[in-house]
Amino acid sequence: LPTSTESSAEQLEDALAQGWNNHERAAWQSLPMEDKAEVFERFAIGLEERSERIAYLDALNSGVPISVTRLICSGNASIVRDAIQRAEKANKTVVLPANHAEVRLLRVPWGPTALITPWNAPSPMIVKKMAFALAAGAPVIVKPSTIAPHSAELIAEAAAEAGFPAGTWSFIRGGAELGRALVSDSRVRAVSMTGSTDVGRDIALRTIGRFTRLQLELGSNNPALVRSDADIKKTATALISGAWKLSGQWCEAPRHVFAHKDVYEDLLIALKEESRQWRVGSSLDELTQIGPVATRDRQTSLGDQRNALASSGARVFHEHHVPTEGSFFPATIMRANGARPEGEIFGPLLLVDQVGSDQEGLMAASQGNGGLAAYVFSQDIDAAHQLAERLPAGEVK
Repeated sequence: LPTSTESSAEQLEDALAQGWNNHERAAWQSLPMEDKAEVFERFAIGLEERSERIAYLDALNSGVPISVTRLICSGNASIVRDAIQRAEKANKTVVLPANHAEVRLLRVPWGPTALITPWNAPSPMIVKKMAFALAAGAPVIVKPSTIAPHSAELIAEAAAEAGFPAGTWSFIRGGAELGRALVSDSRVRAVSMTGSTDVGRDIALRTIGRFTRLQLELGSNNPALVRSDADIKKTATALISGAWKLSGQWCEAPRHVFAHKDVYEDLLIALKEESRQWRVGSSLDELTQIGPVATRDRQTSLGDQRNALASSGARVFHEHHVPTEGSFFPATIMRANGARPEGEIFGPLLLVDQVGSDQEGLMAASQGNGGLAAYVFSQDIDAAHQLAERLPAGEVK
């Protein structure tokens, strides 16, 4: 990696040229699977050796408690091993049934792939995107978030020691301008990006003319439906665990709860009691459960969102006391009173609305663009499944 804050245009061009050259020569793609497996194993070992340092940097950059980043980073090597095992199974040529000729099904890589990763789970997102793209045979160009770039350097060290052929991978550092130049280049045949909806939309518009393959994991305010028969204590435990996880900075967190009016007040009280048990502190403190948010800008943005919600009728029901030093945002539970956030909430802020029926809850939860995840809490599994099947989300739990 360059020692400068941002890679230069020349360094980006070098990464693109090397990736394209590797793809044209099939330098990585044509390597026998057993040879690839050996490289992957060395990469996995390098990640294991750096696991504690990577966890420390991820906690420092993102605000996520180190107990959590350590747990997540301990699985980075397993991700690499899993990717190559899957590739070994999927790499076999399959002969399809045909009447008059032999028809073969082969899986081949699209080509150089841009990997644009987020700041909230820096190293696992880099490792996962990188491992599976490489396992598919595609050279990769990785651009980590400018907010959390440091663990990427240790991942690059492990990759360098593993012995990948030249041009198989490159890391670049920079902001939006560098990212736009990367995804706009005709040599990039696929993009895998995790981040905000606005950035994902911009990538889609810049690449649609070339029909670049896209894998975009974006954000929204994931809804949760709480039926009148839900176990309120278990529901509160699950909702707070999801809403405060990673200091509230993860894309599948429940953001907006729609609770049946018969259990609404009881749920609020249970959420408050559950939340009060969570310890706030430095992300480097082993006992911390909720750390600071990643940046001062994130802290300010969350405050602005809470104020906007209050202007629309929402009211704070409970909030944590937090240190005055550092970019802490008080984990907050609000009575929504029909108020809706204009953008994605990305921090420890949970809205709770009341609805009069399952159908009303379903309609309220289905407004907007849908989400990565949605949640249904009920002791009636059949009824929960019926609601789940109608919620516009990538997955429903």
